[in-house]
Amino acid sequence: MPLKFDAHEFDAALRQFEPPKTVAAPVQAPPPVAARQSVVRPGVVVTPEQELKLRVIASRAKLKLMRDRAEALRDSLQRFRSQSRTVING
Repeated sequence: MPLKFDAHEFDAALRQFEPPKTVAAPVQAPPPVAARQSVVRPGVVVTPEQELKLRVIASRAKLKLMRDRAEALRDSLQRFRSQSRTVING
């Protein structure tokens, strides 16, 4: 059975990184490479390794959520089917 998503665990994993340095000057337009959606807040400077780690953590959290939803839908479908059978056979 997959583990349930834990928001506290997710927050703790994000806090494992050293505090990022903030940029004093306003952020200019992002380069064309930044077309992908970033998990880092604007104005925060992180290394590519840190950004990769953040993306991995965010992806794992999304995967946990999707698994939890799929499991909940599966359970709901099974309950619906069992209730339908009792009504039909009732």
